Amino acid sequence: MYNYPEMKPILILILSALALAAPSSADAQASALRALGPSYSVTVPEPGSPELALAPRAPGLKGNYNALIWDGKDKGDWYEWWYYKASVPGTDQAFYFCYGVVNPWDKDQSGTASRSYVSAGNFSAGETHEQNFPVKSFSAGASATYVKVGENFATDKTLKGRLPLPGGGDFSWDLSVEKDWAFNAMGWTMYVPGVSNIFWYPAQASARMSGTIEYRGQVYTLKGAPAYQDRNWGRSFPKWWAWLVSNHFSGSPGTVLAAGGGLPRVLGGIDFPNAMGIGLRHNGREYAFRPGSGDIIKLDINYGKWQVRARNHKGERIEISAWAPEEKFLLLKFMAPQGKEFYDYEALKGSIKVKLYKDDALIADLETEEGGIEFGSEEPRDFHALFAGPHKLQ
Repeated sequence: MYNYPEMKPILILILSALALAAPSSADAQASALRALGPSYSVTVPEPGSPELALAPRAPGLKGNYNALIWDGKDKGDWYEWWYYKASVPGTDQAFYFCYGVVNPWDKDQSGTASRSYVSAGNFSAGETHEQNFPVKSFSAGASATYVKVGENFATDKTLKGRLPLPGGGDFSWDLSVEKDWAFNAMGWTMYVPGVSNIFWYPAQASARMSGTIEYRGQVYTLKGAPAYQDRNWGRSFPKWWAWLVSNHFSGSPGTVLAAGGGLPRVLGGIDFPNAMGIGLRHNGREYAFRPGSGDIIKLDINYGKWQVRARNHKGERIEISAWAPEEKFLLLKFMAPQGKEFYDYEALKGSIKVKLYKDDALIADLETEEGGIEFGSEEPRDFHALFAGPHKLQ
């Protein structure tokens, strides 16, 4: 089922890294392999059920990676979340919604970070809000996309929720999602449990969102707004990461960009630089650039400018340049399963320019002011100072 020519470059890299880094004894090597985690990926319960019933899936089989990945038994560090966003072109309206769990096995809340949660952001108001719940308030679907935290729930077609706001009032939403395009940003490596400390899947790299959002008494109505939904799961966070997405390019309907990655840890302990998966759908064709395919990817991330260059084995090249002013960013905080807080700066109304080449011929020159732009890391930063001068981030 794998494309073996595609796998060859990364397999050579993995085997070389193991040869350099692995312990010499057979017992130590076996221990290192066990540290990568279980050799299967499993999804869990019937929708709406708070109890987890196992439904194992053999490694490498293409299942629904928009469903729960945790196997229901593993008691190691673990997190998963489902993220949704939408923006209204030509306005300052943009929103995100996130449903997640940290250490889903820890129903006794023995770990500092163990919890389930719902978070949401209103970018026009410049505010984010989050409500924590006990781990036992979380449930998720086995083969279908379904996540429930308290009374808040989401699928791949609908999401509903309500967060109480400080000072009174609610942040609530009742939305439908229409899928347009999914992109496997990680390629074959998405099907290998434990190969990375973080996995990313833009399950709806392009979608449309309709419905209502109410924020402090003001009602926003979405009608086919450009939208997006992705998944993250793993055991720990990368040292840093970046994200660039849009499905609303000027004069180019149907064009979609999804790019994400950074400095993950692979094979249990090796930092993998420039590990960004990039997908572009343009004129009905998918262009993919993946580290797992041996494609060349170079990142130059500075506040507030992101620059990415990549070339794949087909002779296709992509250049991405992204920028947003300080006032368009919100700070999102994530706590890793180990209890360490990470800081994520996100804008949903950024400028992104994309140039696509085949060999030396320019085949697309694209622009949008509806770009999602993000940088996250474990280091707290003086956000205002970042924009006062050049600051290289990665």
